[in-house]
Amino acid sequence: MTIITDPGNWSEDWCNFTPDEVKCQHCGELKISSSLMDLIQTARAELGPLSITSGYRCSEHNNNISSTGPSGPHTTGKSLDIAVRDSKHRKELITYFAPKVPGLGIAKSFIHIDILTAEDGFEMRPNSWVY
Repeated sequence: MTIITDPGNWSEDWCNFTPDEVKCQHCGELKISSSLMDLIQTARAELGPLSITSGYRCSEHNNNISSTGPSGPHTTGKSLDIAVRDSKHRKELITYFAPKVPGLGIAKSFIHIDILTAEDGFEMRPNSWVY
């Protein structure tokens, strides 16, 4: 797994997504796992269009908007949130991602997925939760 930090290293395989969709919405920094992008692209091919609502977040941005503070999952480049269209879509996303990711958060308007492990400093994986 590689962490992508340069838009010039964006894989052609991730043709349905752009670096702008996963970069920090606060400072514009790009930091995203190639393995996570492979996963989301495969999901897109199987499930149809997916909308990423939040990818990487710098420490400052995450601290300002999340209860996980300056070092939450989004600061690693190994997590993202996907928009949920309706309850049927939410169920489809949960069914698809639950066996594939160690971190799964479920909200009304999005699901969070991550590929974090204890080696990343996230001891509580596998884990799932509701917002």
